[in-house]
Amino acid sequence: MSALFFRPLPGLTIATLVALAMAVGLGTWQLQRRAEKHAMLSQIEARKVMAAVAVELLLPVGDYAIFRPATATGTFLHKDEAYVSEARTNTGPTRPGVRVMTPFRLTGGDIILVDRGWVPLEARDPATRTNGQVEGVVTIEGSLRRSAPGSTFTPPPDIKARTWFKRNAPDIAAGLGLQLRSPLVFEATSRSADGPEPLPTAVNIPDNHLNYALTWFSLGIVLVVIYLRYHVVQGRLGFRQ
Repeated sequence: MSALFFRPLPGLTIATLVALAMAVGLGTWQLQRRAEKHAMLSQIEARKVMAAVAVELLLPVGDYAIFRPATATGTFLHKDEAYVSEARTNTGPTRPGVRVMTPFRLTGGDIILVDRGWVPLEARDPATRTNGQVEGVVTIEGSLRRSAPGSTFTPPPDIKARTWFKRNAPDIAAGLGLQLRSPLVFEATSRSADGPEPLPTAVNIPDNHLNYALTWFSLGIVLVVIYLRYHVVQGRLGFRQ
């Protein structure tokens, strides 16, 4: 009758157990992150269908207000209009254009940055769309969004032309010499006649945690197989007659 024997190498066994614990721990952590991400996505979807409230009520809660429908009442500061370069590809051939970013003074005095929407390059000059430059107190609809951080590959802004390459409210405000109530951007969904076309940004939150978890668990399995195979080859694991 054959009997299983196993004479593990102490050093290799300890190293393997440590590496295996790390792989299992990281895989478990990714599953936890996946659950948190799904909860966050559910919250975002729930916020998007809530009734609109005054933006002044949402600004104090910061990121917890993003994607929640809101209204803002005040006046556009058209003289400080700025632009974020953005080509558009969802209407056929690529069309160069810009997002029109206009400071908006709320009735309470605070200033927020409003993304009014997109215009083609030929309509970048506000003189070409004077009917869309609404004056006086207005109420607009939209939702709050995070500013987009730049990267090492983001071109520097052209301050003279008031053109940026990322929708980063604090950077734009600094370039315009303005103090904003919040670093969040108010992304308008309502459109004035002949004004910029509202262009909502897509909710693009990666959810790859399950793939990462499976990768870590697979690495753990491979590690165990290699560990056992090595002991077999070294004559330390097998069956005796």
